[in-house]
Amino acid sequence: MDSRSTKWSQKLIQILPVIGLIAFVVILLYVRHSGITTAKDLQNFIKQFGNFAVVVFIIIQVIQPIVPFLPGGIATVVGMWMFGNLPGIIYSYIGLVVGEVLLFLLIRRFGRRFARFVLSPKNYQTFETGLLKHEKKIKRTLIVCFIFPFLPDDIMCLVAGMTDLPLKNYLQIVLTFKIWSVASYGYLVVYIIHKAF
Repeated sequence: MDSRSTKWSQKLIQILPVIGLIAFVVILLYVRHSGITTAKDLQNFIKQFGNFAVVVFIIIQVIQPIVPFLPGGIATVVGMWMFGNLPGIIYSYIGLVVGEVLLFLLIRRFGRRFARFVLSPKNYQTFETGLLKHEKKIKRTLIVCFIFPFLPDDIMCLVAGMTDLPLKNYLQIVLTFKIWSVASYGYLVVYIIHKAF
């Protein structure tokens, strides 16, 4: 892959969250004016696509930590609307855990060049700062990022992959604390949206 093609791919990956946010707002406005007035209406609409919708949603969540085309936990909120709060959180958890394990393995295999490829310059700087400051206490930093919503947990997963943290310990942290991260963010954003709309 030549440098021009690589730069174009990087730019595309880096603007996907903006495109995803615009698409989310457009869908939200459409739903609001289309006769689908409650979360239950939306769930019923999506459920007519059968179990395939669940599989697609989980795959989307697997991709999300690696190529974040929706900002933050917006995809989790969509899942909560589609399938109900608890199932949406569980499906999100499954997909995000798989995605964050893949993220860890990819950064461990390809190093900084993978981080540089998928991150915007600003987020790459956050990654470098995190690597500099938190390499020796990465377990604690990961746990804190998973406990408190809105912290850059995906970036810290990249940092973890660059350290000597064993995969087994990384898995223990992600499996234990990611569920809290998904649920707290999801419920908080749903609450804010309900208040706003």
